[in-house]
Amino acid sequence: MKNNLPDLEDTNYKIIQVNALLSYVGNDLANLSDPVESGNKDDVTIQASFMNDRAFFTCRTALDLIKEIQKDVEACIKPIDEVSGRASN
Repeated sequence: MKNNLPDLEDTNYKIIQVNALLSYVGNDLANLSDPVESGNKDDVTIQASFMNDRAFFTCRTALDLIKEIQKDVEACIKPIDEVSGRASN
């Protein structure tokens, strides 16, 4: 098994960053939650248009970090499967 695992301290730091970013835009996200839950796409679009650039780019940064965290987790899953004998051939 190759030791190409991601640095878990770096992954943990990314998680902390996401938490901070989402806290920063919490009110903006709360305002979006009702239209999203109701499934009304027009209301979501209208509410999202009220978000300023700061909120939009903060959310975008959080989503980018979440994608990086997902890749880190996926990079760990295959080696775990190999060690436990669950890897498919």
